[in-house]
Amino acid sequence: MKKVVVNKKLAFTIIEIMVAISISAILILIVNRFIVQSYKAITFNTEQEQAIEEARDALDLMVKEIRGTNLSEQGAYSLSNIQEQDFTYYGDIDGDKETEKIRYFLDFDNSELKRVIVEPGLSRDYSGAGATSTIANYVNNQNDPLFIYYDSNYSETGLINEVRLINLQLKINITPERAPRDYWARTDVYLRNLRSNL
Repeated sequence: MKKVVVNKKLAFTIIEIMVAISISAILILIVNRFIVQSYKAITFNTEQEQAIEEARDALDLMVKEIRGTNLSEQGAYSLSNIQEQDFTYYGDIDGDKETEKIRYFLDFDNSELKRVIVEPGLSRDYSGAGATSTIANYVNNQNDPLFIYYDSNYSETGLINEVRLINLQLKINITPERAPRDYWARTDVYLRNLRSNL
């Protein structure tokens, strides 16, 4: 009797191939989503840290400049405008023995803290346009004051000739519509040329 040998090749069926492809595709999607989310988190943290560092640098700059308030070149009072989002004063911030007019304000549309420096000009009237620069980004103080003004008794004041201390506060968040929460950078500056009993 002759033995018949059937040659069976091991092979995958179409269903097995489809299942394997489906599982592979799902795994690729999961890994891809994880990589994208990780990249977004790392990018967000880096940008948030940069924005916070920029805010701290802006506060240091503002304290240094505001501390030296002085009379204008025409003898006007040292402080020109005191509002919650807008502060203007006179001071020699570049050390050239001439008093500049300096304004800090919040650009609501771009969430930027801006600084405008106006040189006194030939007639000493500060009529020039001035140089505008952005000193901090992602400032979200739209509903919170940037500047809080205090008198010599540490009481809040809105009277320009009573201001002796200014609290500066920047609320930073590159994505205010989602977590994490806002980061606050705060400091105080004494107006040394206006000090009385502080």
